[in-house]
Amino acid sequence: MITVGVLCEGQTEETMVREFLGPELEPEGIFLVPTILLTGSTAGGPSGRGGVSKWSKIEKDLRNRLSSTPHWAAVTTLLDYYGLPPDSPGMADRPTGSPRQRVEHVEQRIAERINHPRFVPYLVMHETEAWVFAAAEQLAEWYEDPALGGELQRQADAAGGPELVNNGPDTAPSKRLQRLLPGYNKRLDGPVAVTQLGLPALRAVSPHFDSWICELLAQAEPN
Repeated sequence: MITVGVLCEGQTEETMVREFLGPELEPEGIFLVPTILLTGSTAGGPSGRGGVSKWSKIEKDLRNRLSSTPHWAAVTTLLDYYGLPPDSPGMADRPTGSPRQRVEHVEQRIAERINHPRFVPYLVMHETEAWVFAAAEQLAEWYEDPALGGELQRQADAAGGPELVNNGPDTAPSKRLQRLLPGYNKRLDGPVAVTQLGLPALRAVSPHFDSWICELLAQAEPN
């Protein structure tokens, strides 16, 4: 069993790791430890948690976790590509190409900036809520609304897959879910649906996510 720390953007991502990814990967010999990005603090008060505003805050948190946890096999990230600070490495010189090529360019530049052998960068295309589009049927069952599942699946298919549901301010996965489901609770409903979907099914329709899981699984392989 190896331990991998996961730096999460917020509470939704932490819940996804704790309730979905952790139980799925533990049988593979990987114990995930989710922690939420520290975004700031006030004198005498608790540190701010969640959200991303500046690359410097992400970098500081990553370096602190890597230096303070030498017993962890790796440290990875679970951050949304949508809304990533524009000053993050690779954002200014993203190539013209597919969304996945652009995301992987930024991940590569982040890896070069951190420059640590135990660091495995991962940015979600385009938000964690994209995973919920993969779990359209499961979310529809949770809400007892068959038409909902059909609409989510239609939108995912129109985009070319759940990961390609895009990153516009009105069309990002979270914005679409809010319009379709005004009462949607991202910290409860999303993790429930994705957990019911299961890891193999999510990997099958999310190539970039699948590549990340492959990297994590490689960490547990004997040298």
